[in-house]
Amino acid sequence: MMRSLLAVVALCGSLAAPALAQDPLLKSAVSLYDRVQTHQLDNGLRVALVPVPGAATVTTMLVYKVGAADELLDQTGLSHYLEHLMFKGTDKLMPGDIDRATLKNGGANNAFTSEDVTAYHFDFAADRWEKALEIEADRIRNLRIDSKHEFEQEKGAVIEELKRNEDEPWDLEYKAILPLLFTAKGPYGHPVIGEAAHVRAAQAEGILAHHARWYHPNNALLVIAGGIEPADALAKVKKHLGKIPSATLPPRRELPAEKPELPVRKTFPSKFEVARVMLGYPTVPRNHPDEPAIDMAASVLADGKSSRLYQRLVEKEEIASAASASNDTGRYPGWFGVQVELVAGADLARAEKLIGEEIEKLATDLVEQSELDRVRRQLLAQTIYSRDTVHGLAQSVAMSLVLGEGDGKAEAKAYLEGITRVTPQQVRDAAKKYLGANNRATVISVPAGPGGAGGAGKPAKPGRSDVLRRSLDQGVVTAGNPLAGARRVVLPSGAVVWLLERRDLPVVNLSARWRESRLYEPKDKAGLAQLTGGLLEEGVSHGDLKLDGKAFAEELEAMGAQVGISAGGASLRVLTPQARRSLELVLGALAFPSFPKEAFERNKKMQLSEILEAEKQSMQRARETLAKIVYGADHPLGRRGAGTRETVEALTREEVVAFHGKVFTPGNLVLSLVGDFDSREMEQTLRDLTRDWPAKAAPALPELPVPPGDTPVSEVVSMPETVQLQFLLGHRGIKRDDPDYYALLVMDHVLGTGPGFTDRLSSSLRDREGLAYTVSAQICSSADLRPGVFLCYIGTDPGNFARVEKRFREEIVRIRKEEAKPEEVEDAKSYLVGSLAFQYDGGAALADRLQAVERFSLGLDYLAKFKAEVMKVDPARVRAVAEKHLHPEKLNRVAAGPIDADGKVLEKKSEPGK
Repeated sequence: MMRSLLAVVALCGSLAAPALAQDPLLKSAVSLYDRVQTHQLDNGLRVALVPVPGAATVTTMLVYKVGAADELLDQTGLSHYLEHLMFKGTDKLMPGDIDRATLKNGGANNAFTSEDVTAYHFDFAADRWEKALEIEADRIRNLRIDSKHEFEQEKGAVIEELKRNEDEPWDLEYKAILPLLFTAKGPYGHPVIGEAAHVRAAQAEGILAHHARWYHPNNALLVIAGGIEPADALAKVKKHLGKIPSATLPPRRELPAEKPELPVRKTFPSKFEVARVMLGYPTVPRNHPDEPAIDMAASVLADGKSSRLYQRLVEKEEIASAASASNDTGRYPGWFGVQVELVAGADLARAEKLIGEEIEKLATDLVEQSELDRVRRQLLAQTIYSRDTVHGLAQSVAMSLVLGEGDGKAEAKAYLEGITRVTPQQVRDAAKKYLGANNRATVISVPAGPGGAGGAGKPAKPGRSDVLRRSLDQGVVTAGNPLAGARRVVLPSGAVVWLLERRDLPVVNLSARWRESRLYEPKDKAGLAQLTGGLLEEGVSHGDLKLDGKAFAEELEAMGAQVGISAGGASLRVLTPQARRSLELVLGALAFPSFPKEAFERNKKMQLSEILEAEKQSMQRARETLAKIVYGADHPLGRRGAGTRETVEALTREEVVAFHGKVFTPGNLVLSLVGDFDSREMEQTLRDLTRDWPAKAAPALPELPVPPGDTPVSEVVSMPETVQLQFLLGHRGIKRDDPDYYALLVMDHVLGTGPGFTDRLSSSLRDREGLAYTVSAQICSSADLRPGVFLCYIGTDPGNFARVEKRFREEIVRIRKEEAKPEEVEDAKSYLVGSLAFQYDGGAALADRLQAVERFSLGLDYLAKFKAEVMKVDPARVRAVAEKHLHPEKLNRVAAGPIDADGKVLEKKSEPGK
């Protein structure tokens, strides 16, 4: 489990270093967490209560100190499989009941497993969170794992999750490096999701035995954060969980006598069009004295655009598209990981040499104090930002305390004090001690053809969540209308500004969005918008504001700002004292980018690599193919956003400059700011910062091609190298202002979306039949100023091709012809209304909601309108809008994966890295 400074700072008070102790940033970082209260019940359950005054939501997180490291070597993946089965029921609860209870109460539930812990969390409104304790108390004592509770069906879902991961970059590299670093017998020597053969062979008795060994109050930590009164919350905990008896826990696994044979190197062919390099170094366990220095070394090496690997490999040498580094620690000694993704045609040997040189520099040369201080400030700023969400706060507290002794605060404080005292000498000593070439495991995946580019980062820990489902990032939401008091201003340049004061944190959030950008892109210049947007932060030049990309990144990162700029616009999160300067930089980048020639060539090369890599991404290929069918190849929305190799290779810097001047105009820009400011003063600040902006309206949209007719198209993208089938059905959808939007939103949640697996498709194809890890169907999520897409999706075994299409079509026909059950509709309405506040949680979320208010003319009273419209919907209305907007005879079908044009499964080739 990687140590999070956010969580640690959260729980500590004063610091030993006098200068740092006086730092307003540090004081602000630690002030809220003085309210964290810790208790231990008689049965050994540890409880941490984190009241957040005014919060309208509560997160409960129950964390068991058991994970992949506690599994038997011939039964890997048990902890993760058990995590899934904990939602299947008890003597009183049947499969789906936990999700339905969450749905009815307008909440969200989920779980995740790591090497050392398994965590279960619920997010509810502050007046109904006790339901989470009822569920946790029941399943810690009365869990049932049998055919009645869908044991075998869930095995299918886990297998499909495993397959899905193997079709994503970095999964096979990650699985390959673990046994090299820890040996196959080590606690951390296998992936959390387990070996496929072990999952397939798992028996209910073995998983129940795993539960019986570890799932006890004296092996758990419960965190409750949000709108609670601590005494009342503690009383409820005692009521539901206090009488569950403790148990004698089994001994933890011992580290094997066998040591890894390092250095070691493994190379295997990649299914993707990119070369990837992963380096690993065994380091230390959690709370080791060297941990802070190793963590700081990782940040210096690869945290942000000003980091050493980014500057050397991406900016200077133009040999990589992304780089990352981390120090993962836990109950046992962990590892320092470095990951670098090369661009197309890069020299692999040279890339390895450069990576090695940068790591060697850490071990031989002292880090500049200013560089170390910049990294430290970034980490402290992240602590402040974490307060914006109740859910994030609960998780950071849980992860900081769960593996500690006693209440965990002593270790947390020691780590924080270590971070604040880390010196350049300590970073050098730690690098010399742990990051030597003789202590290294190297894993390299090499494509058969030219290299390409994709997304860097270690694969996420497997859990019950999925990226296709809406993420509920709970935050501090007060009662009433959270948008009340927002002001709309039009600047002299024509840019529209929304301002909303929110004084609970010393943070300012900016969301800047172009009303349109990609729609202006000619077909023969596909990819121009993306290339232009990617260059906006590569340099700014206007008056006295002259910075190249490196200086731009360094200054913002030194302020602890979080910044993202693209063709869609920009986002900024920054501490209040640095708000004006950071806004000056970001707004300057949007209006006056310098488009350096070398940056243009570098970004163009990276975009070409992205295009090449996309050819091997089955999910992306499937979605792009369906978009092309629905909108037509000549429509901007029917083309790949990155463009094609032919169109991007032909783009010139002059075309980028012209496109920016024509499209990225003040009249095409909407700014929404939420946070710690006086709105009148902020308005004046924005007027000052944009004084030199020309008053230039948004250009008229070009005439867009008419989408194809309604004759359905079927297309198979045969990809023999993939493992899982990506299957899509869809046709043209609705615009956001469609009068049926709210009724269709209810229909979506009956048919194919919602929390957990409560909708028809998820509960049948995923839960009861075990055909997938993820399944969905929805029409509202893509609705915009132009029609979106009614989209059905499932990732499944290629042998299920015909079966899943039949089931999708059956459910679509059923919801059109039969009225939904009243309880289905009422549950969906309860969820939509009860969870609406989650969309307004936190400053960043509020800034995004103000963008929606402007784009769709929703009005600041949107919450009241939403609730009223949703509550009007009844089963007859759901059937009527389904019949009107869902057309089985018009459904286009796309399948991407290891099947041929006739849908037959292709012969299985040997898997890369095996």
